Amino acid sequence: MARATKKRSFFSLFCTVCKEKQGKQRENYKILINTQNQNPKELELRKFCPACRKHAIHKTKQISRAQNK
Repeated sequence: MARATKKRSFFSLFCTVCKEKQGKQRENYKILINTQNQNPKELELRKFCPACRKHAIHKTKQISRAQNK
């Protein structure tokens, strides 16, 4: 049985291309990041954006555990 720890935090991945074009942040993915090993502000991933219909750079933004459900 896994215990919940405060080492990991929930983050959303937002498409940077959609934000530049439409001015809205489009939340495409939700992930858990261990903040002790990695700086989430510097994390950029190349993921598929369904709105753009192509692979684009996604940046992170922290969300609360309640928003993850």
